[in-house]
Amino acid sequence: MKKILIATLCATALTLTACDKKATDTAAATPAVQLSSNNTADIKADFAAIETLGAAKAKEALEFQNKIMQSAQTGGVEAVKETMASMEKFTEGFNKDLDALTIKSTEVDSIRQKMKASNDTSLEMIKMTTSGQPDQNKIMELQKKATTIQQELITETQALKAKLGS
Repeated sequence: MKKILIATLCATALTLTACDKKATDTAAATPAVQLSSNNTADIKADFAAIETLGAAKAKEALEFQNKIMQSAQTGGVEAVKETMASMEKFTEGFNKDLDALTIKSTEVDSIRQKMKASNDTSLEMIKMTTSGQPDQNKIMELQKKATTIQQELITETQALKAKLGS
């Protein structure tokens, strides 16, 4: 059980710090305006905004990674619960910050939605792992989902960087 908890918490912490970005439910952030497509100026501005936010949150995400590892290794149930509560607030705040960004391009909006989905999947994985009787199949399913989201996020980010010549 402890090995699974540590493995899941490590995977989650990695997800939180991957690409210095995070990701929720796409239905919750339906844009009120028409998004542009293939508009280089919008993509550059949006990408810069999302990278700036990600960089600002990266340090805090790394701190959570350290806290998660400490609480998992010490085995203190209260420490794990406390870290979980703090991490949940961080994730919710980060997702709100992502929603607050004025994104104009469909390309960067897709990245934002994947960041939110990644955040939510990671949080769900930790909740599942720290529950009294974690479902191993569900945890494996969530790990696969998190990996898929991260791969898509990396692929889209790299494609946009190549498109922008950065």
